[in-house]
Amino acid sequence: MKQYRIVVLGGGAAGIVTAMGAAGMGISVALVEKDRIGGECSWSGCVPSKALLAAAKEVHRIRQAEKWGLTIGEGIDVSGVPAKVRELTQRAADRSQTVAQLRAAGVEIYYGAPRFVSANEVVVDGVHLYGEDIVLATGSSPVRPANIGLETVPYVTNQQIFDLEKIPASFGVIGGGPIGVEMAQAFARLGSSVTIFQSASQILPHDDKELADALAVILRQEGITIHLASRVRRVEKNGEKIRITAADAAGNFVAAEVDSLLVAAGRQANLEGLGLAEIGVEHTTKGIKVDKHLRTTVPGIWACGDCTGQYPFSHIAEVEARIVLQNILLPINQEPDYAGIPWGTFTDPELAHLGLTEAQAAEQGLSYRVYRQPFSLVDRAVVEQEDAGMIKLIAKPNGQLLGAHILGVGASDLLNELVVAKHAGVGLKTLSSLPHIYPSWGYGIQRAIDHWLIEVSKRWYAQFALKALKKLSG
Repeated sequence: MKQYRIVVLGGGAAGIVTAMGAAGMGISVALVEKDRIGGECSWSGCVPSKALLAAAKEVHRIRQAEKWGLTIGEGIDVSGVPAKVRELTQRAADRSQTVAQLRAAGVEIYYGAPRFVSANEVVVDGVHLYGEDIVLATGSSPVRPANIGLETVPYVTNQQIFDLEKIPASFGVIGGGPIGVEMAQAFARLGSSVTIFQSASQILPHDDKELADALAVILRQEGITIHLASRVRRVEKNGEKIRITAADAAGNFVAAEVDSLLVAAGRQANLEGLGLAEIGVEHTTKGIKVDKHLRTTVPGIWACGDCTGQYPFSHIAEVEARIVLQNILLPINQEPDYAGIPWGTFTDPELAHLGLTEAQAAEQGLSYRVYRQPFSLVDRAVVEQEDAGMIKLIAKPNGQLLGAHILGVGASDLLNELVVAKHAGVGLKTLSSLPHIYPSWGYGIQRAIDHWLIEVSKRWYAQFALKALKKLSG
């Protein structure tokens, strides 16, 4: 048996950060990965999807060249795109040198499917590893809806979609979350006729409804068919096609026949074969039960990242991993702050999310105001002809930021300023006093805050103070 201070199960974002952090402090650590270091985000998620979206955006720009007075020849050959996406994904992995960095730091890597023997021991391909603490960072994988006939048709999830050799003529998507929506737009721009079936009443149901609905309008304008509040009841072969049939709450049926099918109906934790039940780690198919300090129900076993079923984002997994490591090694327990979690959906335009939505602020009975700045009134957006969307701020009357949501070009980058502001307790008053470069996209944030300033200036106490100052000045 090989003994370590910490054994980490899973070589994705959470596992890498935990292992690297521990090794950096001179602690003995083993990292177990059953597939490839880097996790799903590196190989079948964030990285390849952004490459595909970038290719699709280039095609879209070419087709929109007329708006700049340009004339482009007819026909665009997109057949080389799938291979290029795979090449770029591998290039990103090679340049990251994650495996080399882990080994250089002193992390010992084991490949294989781990299984618990006891609360402190796992076995991997016959090798027994003992850890004083064990960290579960096994990630998540796509949900495959049962009882709709998926076993009778060919389909892909995000794990196989980047292996497609050609762009299909027609493309069906089950699920209107980030993966489904991003891939729908990418394939539509590359020439597919795309249909989305979404069981919720809006796409991106965890995002602000006003902006999610505005994005849906844009996607429909690009030719994507979106069926909302439509749960898929059956998929089946119909000759060379795949027939998808869905029904809404009233029992009305809609159907589409497609050449290729993407299933993007949610995520589930990767827990199969670990033997968690045998050692008493409570869990469901959604994820592992953890307390506010990310401890599982068994002392000495921790969990972070997608396998907890909380927030399936790589950047949140990294934050949780750092907290787990601190809690293992230090007597003062930390807990993640989920109140200001940001995320982005990388459509074009992007939709970025921070904190409370307008609906959530109302549900919580908070006193709040909403301040909007359309990109159609932001000079940089106007001159670049990318003026769809808006900046939407949700704040208390005193200017304390509760939430921020941006639909627009580069929204995920623009939001980072507001992420820092929210976590640092910087309100709209301070943000309004800071110069924003003109004519940048971020200048729109200052213009959005101006609406708050105008409102404040009209409040009775502001008017009273202004009158008093005028009297004092003579």
